[in-house]
Amino acid sequence: MPFSAPRRAAPQVKSRRAQAGVLLLRLAKALCVGLLWVYLSQGVESAEARIAVAANFRNTALVIAEELQRVSPHRYEIIAGSTGKLASQILNGAPFDIFMAADRDRPLQLVDRGAAVAGSQQIYAVGELGLWWPGVSGTPAVGALANLEPRSVCIANPAFAPYGEAAWHSLARSNISAVWREGILRVDNINLVTGFVAQGHVSAGFVARSSLISGVRNGSLRVNESEVLWLAGDAKLDQMMVLLTQGENNPAAQFWIDQMQTPFVRELIRRDGYRLPGEETDA
Repeated sequence: MPFSAPRRAAPQVKSRRAQAGVLLLRLAKALCVGLLWVYLSQGVESAEARIAVAANFRNTALVIAEELQRVSPHRYEIIAGSTGKLASQILNGAPFDIFMAADRDRPLQLVDRGAAVAGSQQIYAVGELGLWWPGVSGTPAVGALANLEPRSVCIANPAFAPYGEAAWHSLARSNISAVWREGILRVDNINLVTGFVAQGHVSAGFVARSSLISGVRNGSLRVNESEVLWLAGDAKLDQMMVLLTQGENNPAAQFWIDQMQTPFVRELIRRDGYRLPGEETDA
């Protein structure tokens, strides 16, 4: 069955859900715009903010930035990369105002080290990890990867990428030998894993649900649901954002944080393959 929506159903049900989702997103957007006009009427001066974003959330962040720039005087620059590398850059003085990580640990570490504002941290999305194995015979299984050459399996580097760390733990729980695990291909971030699998450079890879949804939506990917094993129960990824000390007095940064709780942004996050905090998975 083709993969084309964040929550699958029978084709006719999926169509109705998709239409309802589009309508809900439009209504939420209209409400968001109305509230923003109230904000603009207060004569807020324009500002610019640099948002450091985990690679898996890049496309969603770009849409948020485009919308907030359309309805406010502020301007946003999105800098995407692996969570670990972005955190390292922040500690070394990179001029970012907000950090949107793919885990909890690094934003909290930045708070502890004085690089982020205490109390500003919040979970903005919950990501889902899956094993994508095109052409697999039967249902994909993590343990069955041992039948492949290690270099034909790809993960994001666990040292820098929370999705890669979750994939590594999933492999370890499957009782695949440590020697085999050490030989797998590791790339910089989760989006690169999707590209390697799609282009046939590897046989299988651990991917983010959001990456598959984005690729299917823009026509760059064709994915059969039978080729994906979702690991949400084993690999829940709480993605946390935090206001950095550099952005503490930046109105554009504060505006971004405030808008993350608006109906438009919340529905956009759901549409792009994430859950919101407190929501249960149905994968």
